[in-house]
Amino acid sequence: MAEQNQTAILLIGGLDPQGCAGLTADIQTVSHHGFHPVPLVTCVTEQTQNGMRALNPLTAEKFLKQYESCIADFEIAAIKIGLIPNLEIAQAIERIVSIHDVPVVMDPVMAATSGGKQVASDVLNFVRKSLLPKITLLTPNLPEMQYISANSDWSVEKQVRQLIEDGLSACLVKGGHGDQSFVSDYFANAFSQFYCYQPRLNKNVRGTGCVLASSLACYLAQGEDIRDAVILSRSYINRGIRESQPMGPYQLFSHQRQPVELRDIPRLSYTPDLIGKSFSFPECPDRLGIYPVVDSADWVNRLLTIGIKTIQLRLKQTDNAFLNAEIASAVDISNQHSDINFFINDHWRMAIDNGAYGVHLGQEDLHDADLLEIEQAGLRLGISTHSYWELARALAVNPSYIALGPIFETDSKQMPWQPQGFDRLAEWIRLLDGHTPLVAIGGIDLPRASALHKTGVGSVAMISAITKATDYQKVTHDLLALWRHSAN
Repeated sequence: MAEQNQTAILLIGGLDPQGCAGLTADIQTVSHHGFHPVPLVTCVTEQTQNGMRALNPLTAEKFLKQYESCIADFEIAAIKIGLIPNLEIAQAIERIVSIHDVPVVMDPVMAATSGGKQVASDVLNFVRKSLLPKITLLTPNLPEMQYISANSDWSVEKQVRQLIEDGLSACLVKGGHGDQSFVSDYFANAFSQFYCYQPRLNKNVRGTGCVLASSLACYLAQGEDIRDAVILSRSYINRGIRESQPMGPYQLFSHQRQPVELRDIPRLSYTPDLIGKSFSFPECPDRLGIYPVVDSADWVNRLLTIGIKTIQLRLKQTDNAFLNAEIASAVDISNQHSDINFFINDHWRMAIDNGAYGVHLGQEDLHDADLLEIEQAGLRLGISTHSYWELARALAVNPSYIALGPIFETDSKQMPWQPQGFDRLAEWIRLLDGHTPLVAIGGIDLPRASALHKTGVGSVAMISAITKATDYQKVTHDLLALWRHSAN
């Protein structure tokens, strides 16, 4: 999190006199994320549990004067937009957004979920044509999505695609108003789409849409990838709903500063048919130890002969006959040793056909692999992750282990991710402790392996530290001795 008051989040929205939603919820959220909240009031509403009675909008002149005060003394890191009461305020907001080159999250409070009227059609048309193209992320619920879309009989996915074609950067459709046992949100931008879901909690908490959008604005202000921001903000929402407490006729959201908990991280799937799908892959040892990644059966033989117990064969050739022969040979070698954890990278069908112990898949391979077939064949499954949204995808699959990387700079292949570092590794050790074994990978050599073991991670994978060493046997023995010594 950013240090408190380091930067400010401009919060544009209505004032809820009961303090459950609107700017009150925005302010609490931003404060708990370590930013300074700067509220810009669009209207002073009259609303109770029975619905909205009046909006009482400010004049555009007073609204813009208020804005000048908001920005006079603070650096704006992101903008969150909520209730827009009329066209004049909508036009003023569009002018404000045009001034600031920062992330903008809009929670389109245009179809009240607890009663009240929808905004006028002129506001909706202006938002569609002039405001949405300037928005970083739109966060409608299902009724709001139906209202915003000019094609309400389309599927949500098709409605979102149309908005993106019309100029919107990204959309997160909240699924809380559905009636399924899982709450499923749908995210899409021009490059990716996914569903994030979690079991529905039987709690009716007001203001969660405001909290989600404000949380997203904070994470985007920190420079998080938009997909990570979605997962982290949804985790914040899940915890706040889970720990909500009754107050009058409501359940009040519980804001927390504590780190994310694993049970609150949503699961992620790329297709709706996998929402809630449960897999059960066999377990592997919690501490896999020194885990070389090699490119030939010969290297498998060399390293198993001198004491390595966990190893992965990663072949990049394209000739299927060669691949199958090399995998078959490596499996045969591993079977000649006791208690060997031998994984095949990517080539899951050949791993099944040749009776390998397990298979390791990157995120791209999860699109194409038949996970059910791998599960039914009894293979262990390891999955590479580089971000929170990829962690959410891996958790949905329930693999035998999860690999996080690159921990350090690596030249083994081109990586679009920044090194994870010790802090991120420590965070994931805490999250996955007792749930899924964690493997650290990327740029690891003997000194770094020593430092990493002190973090408590049970496994370190290395690609070149052994196979490119002048004396691979000495390096391997030193790593094994270090790991055994450090474990005592």
